[in-house]
Amino acid sequence: MADWWRRYGQAVASGLAAWSVVAVAVIRLQAVDLTRGALPWVIMEVRLTDRVGPEVTALAWRGFLVGALFVAAVAWFAGRGQVRMARLRTAVIAGLTSGALFLTYTQWLYHENTAKPWLVAKEAYRWGLMSIGPSSGLLTAAVVWAAVGGGALRLSYRSRTVLAAAATTGGLFAVSVEAQRQMYDEPHGPVYWIMLTTGVPLVAFVTGFLVHVTAARSLRPVEAIRRELADITGQSLDRRVPVPATGDVIARLAVTTNDTLDRLEQASARQQEFAADAAHELRSPLAALRAQLETALRHPETVTDWSSVVRESAADVVRLQALADDLLLLTSHRATASDGEPVDLAALAEDLVREHQHLPDAKGLRLTCEAPSPALVHGNATRLERLLRNLLTNACRHAASEIEVAVGTDGSQVVLTVTDDGPGIPPADRARVFDRFTRLDASRTRASGGAGLGLPIARDIAMHHDGTLTIGDTTRGARLVARFPADARPSG
Repeated sequence: MADWWRRYGQAVASGLAAWSVVAVAVIRLQAVDLTRGALPWVIMEVRLTDRVGPEVTALAWRGFLVGALFVAAVAWFAGRGQVRMARLRTAVIAGLTSGALFLTYTQWLYHENTAKPWLVAKEAYRWGLMSIGPSSGLLTAAVVWAAVGGGALRLSYRSRTVLAAAATTGGLFAVSVEAQRQMYDEPHGPVYWIMLTTGVPLVAFVTGFLVHVTAARSLRPVEAIRRELADITGQSLDRRVPVPATGDVIARLAVTTNDTLDRLEQASARQQEFAADAAHELRSPLAALRAQLETALRHPETVTDWSSVVRESAADVVRLQALADDLLLLTSHRATASDGEPVDLAALAEDLVREHQHLPDAKGLRLTCEAPSPALVHGNATRLERLLRNLLTNACRHAASEIEVAVGTDGSQVVLTVTDDGPGIPPADRARVFDRFTRLDASRTRASGGAGLGLPIARDIAMHHDGTLTIGDTTRGARLVARFPADARPSG
């Protein structure tokens, strides 16, 4: 109840106050008219009788101000508990709205009294209670609610639409009433004032109400989408928002929202799978390292060579550090690869081939490099070096006796190929090798083989540089082909 009064209390109180002002005024006129007794029998005397003239004059030139101040005061006191400035704004809006309506009504009453002084009290009583009072209350409440709902001058989309439609329709109707009067050169008669004081506000109110209902129904699908999105959490990404069958912009919004949720669900699934794989890869070597160290500490008498234990533990730590570096690279390289510069991929390949010729992994292998001319690509030199290093490490792990590296151009592309004469990659597994933590040779241990992150990292680096990394056809071994745009900036 308190929340309802906070939202609608000032509007309701302002409307009731405006209605009561009109009711009190017309009831007082009727009471004064009754105290003057019955009308004379002579028609001429009836026409010359001014039964409530002083009261009508007081209402026309002072009464509407008193009524507006009364409505403003009621709105002020009804806003207790709200911010002071919000209460003041509400009171001002209520006073201005009701004052404008009261001014129109009293001016009609003043002109009507000059034409029908013997009948004005009865007409004011009838029209005031039947139409003018309720319409003034409704309009005052509607304006206060639409403009100040919740205690602050914040117009929602629906409120702005309602106010614009009501003001436009009411204004056009008032202009048409005045134009019709001038067209027929009629005086400001009772019909004119009734249409102006009652017809125009009621037309504006009815139009605003219909627009409010229509807008509410039109925005209902948007509210359904909002509610569904509010209920979707990280554990319920399989839910989708309802798509209305209207085929309009709201339906397209729902379709786009569902597409975004599809991508978000896929990204969340990949993230969860990656976290699970990473935890599995880290848990096994950590458990082995812990068991090795705890056994040596609990049973030192069984250890014959402590230096061997330290070397093996250090080697395990190095492998764990390399795995952690690879995991970090997979999640962070996009943030640094945008710092691009021209990189000569041919010179980079020659340097890395010379370096690998002296590494233990390449012992007994023959490495050759064919890069006859500069091959410039725009990218991050450190990341491109990591890509080529991963490809060479992978080739050294599987090659039987020879590895060939070639860099050349093919139209607007720079092509890097790394070919080995090992067992090769079956066509059915060529897509799977780029998945994280994938090992085709199940017999390989983590000591002799990698963690299955080399090729996925290389492909991510290539894709980030607007390139591709694929497995080409060859009669023997494996052939990995990376293509990059020549002198092209990475996509960032």
